[in-house]
Amino acid sequence: MFTELAPLVRATDKVVITLSMTGDAMSVVVMPVIKNAADAALTTPVSLTATPAELDAEFAVAITAVTDAHRSLAEQAEATKSILDAAKTTQSSKATKALAKAASPSSAAPSSDSDDDDDDVPAADTKVEAKADAGASASAGTDLASLL
Repeated sequence: MFTELAPLVRATDKVVITLSMTGDAMSVVVMPVIKNAADAALTTPVSLTATPAELDAEFAVAITAVTDAHRSLAEQAEATKSILDAAKTTQSSKATKALAKAASPSSAAPSSDSDDDDDDVPAADTKVEAKADAGASASAGTDLASLL
């Protein structure tokens, strides 16, 4: 029994076991205690009720199954925490770079001006061409340059 409990005890701060009898049935509550649990499910108690003979035969198997599930859940919670920490670090780095770039007027102004100029130039050329085309059709009747 204690061999099966050892991995659960190692994975937690402590394990509290409570025994009680109701008639011929014995209730066993195994409660893992974790001060800073990554997931509240890691501190969920296990409650078993059976005759003492049934508990002798099956308690170790039940605790082993719970310990394996507990270990898997703890590993998943740790993996999720690691992923979130890595994402947090990456986003913080990106934000710091963006703030540094925005605070630097020499690098931010030319790139935004050049982008704006590139966007405005084609629009202006299009308007000039449209005016020239309109002027060409209107000037087909009179050439002002020839009058001078």
